[in-house]
Amino acid sequence: MTLNPVSPVVMTLRQVKFSVIGQPVPKSRPRVVTKGKRTFAYTPKRVKEWENHIKEEAKKHFERPFDWPVVVSIVFLMPRPKSRRLDYWVSTTPDLDNLEKSVLDAMNEVAYTDDRLVVAKSSFKRYVQGEEPGVRIVVTALKDQRSLTEYDK
Repeated sequence: MTLNPVSPVVMTLRQVKFSVIGQPVPKSRPRVVTKGKRTFAYTPKRVKEWENHIKEEAKKHFERPFDWPVVVSIVFLMPRPKSRRLDYWVSTTPDLDNLEKSVLDAMNEVAYTDDRLVVAKSSFKRYVQGEEPGVRIVVTALKDQRSLTEYDK
């Protein structure tokens, strides 16, 4: 007796795409200040402003945060210095992982309930010419997905 495998029902993928214009800012280590006997840790103002800018733009595109696994794709569009006029890829600072961290943290509780739900991500940084610097973000919900093959179509 042979059993017919039951194929899982695959829901249509929900994708949200948006862009944020502005100079991408990497997540930096928290700054620590001691005042008297108390020690305070804080996020630098520049990082906080960039994360707020991303959060405000994301709010325009999400009714409520996803509460299931997601895939995030990020393209960082960096301004081209005159010394790099022939380069396409940004192989200098800021580090890609620090740029990703500022974007992923900014979208907490807006695109997804927590960035632990990001099960896969892809990103790259390149120089722009004739475009504004910024970031392009795609968040793909994987509710009821068993593999990423359907996502990658």
